[in-house]
Amino acid sequence: MIGTETLLRREEVYHCLRRDILDCALPPGTELHEPELAERFAISKSPIRDALLRLEAERLVVVRPRKGYKVAPVSLSDARDLFEFRALIEQVCVINAAGNASESALKGLDRFRSLGAAGEPSRFIVYNRGFHLAIAKLCDNRRIAQTGAGLIEQFDRLVIVSVKQLAKEEVAALIAEHSQIIDALQARAGKRAARLISAHIGRARRRVLSALSQAAIVS
Repeated sequence: MIGTETLLRREEVYHCLRRDILDCALPPGTELHEPELAERFAISKSPIRDALLRLEAERLVVVRPRKGYKVAPVSLSDARDLFEFRALIEQVCVINAAGNASESALKGLDRFRSLGAAGEPSRFIVYNRGFHLAIAKLCDNRRIAQTGAGLIEQFDRLVIVSVKQLAKEEVAALIAEHSQIIDALQARAGKRAARLISAHIGRARRRVLSALSQAAIVS
């Protein structure tokens, strides 16, 4: 049987590699080798292989027969699919949240009305992820909430490319859009919140796809 400590280490390896890929600390196209990763984590190759196969299932890693693994490139067609799926999921989340979330939970979204101390565009990624994850987690359908959260996290490496081109004025405009969505949720106006978030994601889609089309990391 696998001990508790070993299971925890396996999870640690998986989550660490996943975050490195999403943060582009391991950029698209990076070759991944089991011996090197085993040395990095001071663990056997078996947990490394398990983590890489889990990441392949999430389409974050590509298995190369007899050559090992590499971080999956960013595909424009995949990015389009992700945006379409995200728009559907987040609309469901806000409609559900507007109808079912507690007053205190909706009030808690006020923390996303500004960047606070993280005022630089490069810090926008963490703030933006936090906002959309918070909305997904307000959905009381656990399967939808979990799907939404996992999907939103996968957008980090797409957003990283486009955020480099954002001016402070554009960041302020995006925060204003978030505030409008918060207003609609706090007013229990689910359909209005859904329209706002759909438009918000549509604008993000155009911005990100434009940036990706010019980036070297796209396949």
